[in-house]
Amino acid sequence: MRNVQSGVPAPAMIAGAVLLAATYAAGQGPRDNPDATPAQLLSIRDTTTMTNPYRMVENWPTLRAGQTWGAAISLLPDDTGGLWMLFRSEPPLNYIDASGRVKKSIGEGTIVTAHGLCMDHDGNLWAGDSGPFRDSPETRGRGFQMHKFSPDGELLLSLGKAGVSRAGEDTFIGPTACAVAANGDIIIADGHWPRPASGQQDGDRLVRVTSGGEFIEAVGRQGTGPGEFMGPHALAFDSQGRLFVADRSNNRIQILDENLEFIDEWRHFGRPSGITILEDDTLLVSDSESGWNVPGPDSAPEGGGRAARNPGWQNGIRIGSARDGSLRYFIPGTVPEGMAGDELGNIFAGLTAFCDESPSGGCLQKWVPRR
Repeated sequence: MRNVQSGVPAPAMIAGAVLLAATYAAGQGPRDNPDATPAQLLSIRDTTTMTNPYRMVENWPTLRAGQTWGAAISLLPDDTGGLWMLFRSEPPLNYIDASGRVKKSIGEGTIVTAHGLCMDHDGNLWAGDSGPFRDSPETRGRGFQMHKFSPDGELLLSLGKAGVSRAGEDTFIGPTACAVAANGDIIIADGHWPRPASGQQDGDRLVRVTSGGEFIEAVGRQGTGPGEFMGPHALAFDSQGRLFVADRSNNRIQILDENLEFIDEWRHFGRPSGITILEDDTLLVSDSESGWNVPGPDSAPEGGGRAARNPGWQNGIRIGSARDGSLRYFIPGTVPEGMAGDELGNIFAGLTAFCDESPSGGCLQKWVPRR
């Protein structure tokens, strides 16, 4: 896979493209849809009989002067109570400390539609750009890349070809997530729904590259069977080295071994947008799309077009175990795509919709154990 540097566009163009992408990605929520079915309305209820031992921290975090909120799509805690946030605004990469203050901002002008964040063994940040979700002249020739930044913000390399949405050894359909294997390889989820008509409409897969960006292999194809993917949206390794894939448009989690071969699938964590696995194999899964009218391919379980996805399943955060698949807790009343947790007990949720209604004061929520 070649290292391809992309040009730096005007910040105003980025802001417009980001807003458009975020709005389109959200789809139509049940409460905004006069034709929503009873099952869809169940998806957005904010009550639960399951145990919810968490509360949201209000008015956390606070952006720097001049920054505006965009969808908080990817989150990377550091176990101090703070985290790196990749969001759809400028600059896209921000370090937020435990007090909620933005201490560092990097990546200005490099990303069209932020998607996916991980840190390699050398402390470098890998940030995805899935490209626009529909054809747009404002973003032509940009996006569909993975960018590697040093902790100080230096752009070390860019993988993929800017503006080219295609499954290849040196191109991506639309990268959405990344995770770092034990040996340092980077696993990249490739294939977002919705996607522009000008992009490749099949080929959803996982891509393995070295920490230096060299292509190793691509695994899987678009489909509904074992080891096939439809809009893989998040990745996380457990303590056994198994890879958990949020196979979102198939309404399931797939579990793969260290060779990325199929082991099992779980459907009882909802329609997964985000996944985090802690050191003790606590599994955190966010569901932001169940009940929503979201575009998808004809082969999707609910059919093509802007169909209601996984209706009846409730939006929120499911907490269980990666070891045995058990469910323990559920946090209702939130619709996060971004999902992360740390070893201190904090849960971080990134919103792509309803940010202005969140008690957190924006698109990032911090949930802490009730005392």
